[in-house]
Order: sequence, then C-alpha cells, then structure tokens
Amino acid sequence: MKQNSMDLNRETAMRLWNKTFGKETKVKDFAGRMMAKGSYNDRNSEYGWNVDHILPQSRGGKTADYNLVCCHILTNDEKADKFPGFVANKKRFTIVKVENHYEIRPEKGSAKKEEKPQTEEKWNLYDSASGIRLYKAFKGLQNKKRFVGTVEIILEGIEGADTALTDFIEDLFINEDIQFAGGDNSYYSGTKVRLLVKNYEMPDNADVDNLLDKCILLNSYLSSYFKPLAVIDDYFITYRLDCYNDRSEFYSKDGRVSFPKRYNLKSTNCRLKINELVIHNSSAKEKFDESIGWNEDEFHDYSYIYTKLSENLGKEVSGK
Repeated sequence: MKQNSMDLNRETAMRLWNKTFGKETKVKDFAGRMMAKGSYNDRNSEYGWNVDHILPQSRGGKTADYNLVCCHILTNDEKADKFPGFVANKKRFTIVKVENHYEIRPEKGSAKKEEKPQTEEKWNLYDSASGIRLYKAFKGLQNKKRFVGTVEIILEGIEGADTALTDFIEDLFINEDIQFAGGDNSYYSGTKVRLLVKNYEMPDNADVDNLLDKCILLNSYLSSYFKPLAVIDDYFITYRLDCYNDRSEFYSKDGRVSFPKRYNLKSTNCRLKINELVIHNSSAKEKFDESIGWNEDEFHDYSYIYTKLSENLGKEVSGK
C-alpha cells in the first residue's frame, strides 16, 4: 500500500477537482467513497482525498490530466501500482486502454447496486404524532457546539450602481448567506460596499477549508483582475471562525462578532486576513508556526492566491 500521495501541489489538485466536479464540494470517487474538497491530502479526515495516476508511473504513466484521477486516500492506497486489475472499497476494477489513454472501469458484475438512500421524513404538523416526532428530533440539538464562519468583504471605489462585481461575489458564495451590511456612515458611502458572508453549519475541517478556498479565489480575482482594471480602488477580505457552546450562546454573541479596524488593515500590503480558529481548523495551519495560540479574535495575514489563475487573469487584463 502507498503511504504517501503523489508529489502534486494543492493548486494543481484543486484545478483538477474543479475540472472534474465543477462547484461540487462533496462527491463520491469512482469506488464510492465520499470526498470533501477541503480535505485534500488530509489523512485525519474521513473525506480525505488526493490525486492518483490511472496508468501507474511504474508502467510509464504520465503526470497529465488525462492520466490523473481524484480519489479517496483509502482508494488510492488500495489501488497503489496494481495493473491492470485491482480492488478498491471491496469492488473490482480494471484499467483499460481507450484510444490513446487509460480509464478505470468496474469489472462486470463486481460493483453492487447502491442501496437507495432513505428519504428524509416529511413532517406533517396537522398530524399530532408527526408533530411530536419533529419536536423530539430537535431535543438536545440546542446544546451542541456550533462552528460559524463569517467573511467580511470591503470593496472601495466601486460605483454603487455597478452590481456586476457584487453579483459575481454572490455567485461565488452561492451556498452561503450573503448580505449588504451597514456601518459607520463616515466610512461606508456610495463607492464603498461592505458584504457579510455567513455559513452557520461547519461541522468539520473540510467546511472551514472550503470557505477558505473561496476567500483565496476571491483574493486572486480582486488582486489580479478587478483592481488592475480599476473596477475597484481597494479591497479587504477578513475570514473568522467562531465556536459557540450551545444555541443560546450563538444567539447572544453571533451578531456582535468583530473585525480588524480599517486602519490596521491598511497598514499592511496583505488584503486577506484570517483568525486563529480558522488556522487551527483548516489546511492553513501548515503555513503557520505551531506557536500560534487560541485567541479567536487574533487575525493574521494570509496573502495567498491561486498562482496560475492570477497569471491567467493578468493576461486577461493585458489583453494577451
């Protein structure tokens, strides 16, 4: 069994994910194991995945898109360098040549038909028994911890009547709640817009990573395309994660989360900041010293962009 994933950087893996699955953040690999986009190369996650060669390198397989597949880490371990047949997730597969490339195909009759998932009960509150079951289903949920992600986006120098950029941002965060937020009238005017993005249910690190990926994606576009084209004069992105012990604490504190003061943001060239709880619950921890503490109101520069994307955006700006 392979103990290490192939030498492939995260940016390339994410590009392959987007090319294969589009906007989906949780999908099953070819063997039926569930993967989460934010759990790339994470062996501690049940949704961890990486990228494998379809035709093994030991057989001359190339590191090219046509010979790469996103798959669960366990699937990758089970497949290893086996050729042409292998077993993954108790199913038999064969690697076959199709024209000038190779594909993974299930052996006939080996893959069991998936059981139809049970549908969620439709609650009928006109039926007393159904109503009481609904009430009992909620009991105890109020005492569970809840992780909430909030992204503050500040756009400076944008014309209020030009909504194309804000529509672009809303589509990027289509799976989150997004709203225009008010503030100090001396700062927010017709050319300065503040957006708040909320994700109220982030049960595992994959969810935290997914929202972080979107922040990096937005940072790439704003810094490499929209700002150079003077669609905006400047921008700031701040991502914080908060943990509430129960629903009561969530209701009492969530509306009062704070962000760095504007003058603190302008004192640095970094336009993307994240708090320490994001660092400790995402892949960002790999880029920080282990001495980072647990002050969730402490923000740190996170000046990452998707390099290849930014280079291509720069070509779009220059017209090349």
